[in-house]
Amino acid sequence: MLDRIQLNLGLKRGVYAACGCNIGKRRQNNEDNFYFNGEYLPSDNHGLSEILTLKESVPTGMEDAPLFFAVFDGMGGGDYGEIASNLSAATAAHFLESGDDINPVDITPSLARMCDRMNEEVFRSGENLGVYQMGSTAASLFFYAGQMWVCNLGDSRCYRVSGGQMQQLSVDHTDEAEMKAGNVTGRKPYLTQYLGIDPEEMRIEPYIESYPVRKGDCFLICSDGLTDMVEEQAICSVLLGEREPQVCVQTLINAALEAGGRDNITVIVCRIV
Repeated sequence: MLDRIQLNLGLKRGVYAACGCNIGKRRQNNEDNFYFNGEYLPSDNHGLSEILTLKESVPTGMEDAPLFFAVFDGMGGGDYGEIASNLSAATAAHFLESGDDINPVDITPSLARMCDRMNEEVFRSGENLGVYQMGSTAASLFFYAGQMWVCNLGDSRCYRVSGGQMQQLSVDHTDEAEMKAGNVTGRKPYLTQYLGIDPEEMRIEPYIESYPVRKGDCFLICSDGLTDMVEEQAICSVLLGEREPQVCVQTLINAALEAGGRDNITVIVCRIV
C-alpha cells in the first residue's frame, strides 16, 4: 500500500491537498483510481489505507512544474473497470512526466491531447481483452502559472467552494436530459462521454475550462460514490466547516459510508492557502 505523503515546504501561498479512496460497503473490488501529483493505485487494489496529503506551492511562472489531480471511475464489470481506471491514471502520469506535449502558453490543447491519449490506451486495451465498453470517467484539476483548469469526461465531478457557495465546475456527460424529456425512470443516466470510446467511431469531447487561482478557494474532485450518497448541501457544509483537507476527505468518505457506501468512493480536496 502507498505510504503517506506529506510535504510541508513552509510556503506562504500554495495548494494544500488530500486524497482518499475507499472500496465502500457493497463492492468486492475497487474500480476507482486517482492521480495525486504523481501517485496512483495499481489495478488490483482495495483503496487507500490512509489519507495522502500534499502541501505545495501554487505554480506562478513558466519555469514551475504543474500540479495535477484527477479521479477516475472505471466501468466494464468484472476486473475490467479497475484496469480502465488504472490505465487512465498511468497514461496521464506518463504524459505529464514526459512533458513533450505540454504547451505552457495554452494548456487547453495539452489537456485535450492527454484525454485523447488516455482514451486510445483504454480503448485498445479493451479491444485486446475482447471487452465491449470497457471505460473510465475522468475528472481533473490542473494548476499552472497562476491558473487552474478543470477537465472532465463522464459523471465524476469537480466543485469549487468560494464565498460560502459551492459550484460544480465539471459538466456531467450523461443522457439525463433525454431521460427527463422522455419521462424515463428506474435507471441511472448512461454516460455519453468517457475514456475508452472507439476513436474511429466517435471523437471524445472533454469539457475544459480555466479559472484564476484565488486564496481561500477550496476544490473538490470526486467519484459518484460520494455524490450519489451525500447531498451537495452536506458536502458544502463539510468543505466550509473544516480547514484541513485531510479532515474534509475523511469526513466526506465517512458520510458516504454511513449513507450506505453502495459504490467505491474517491475524494480529493485542494485548498488554496
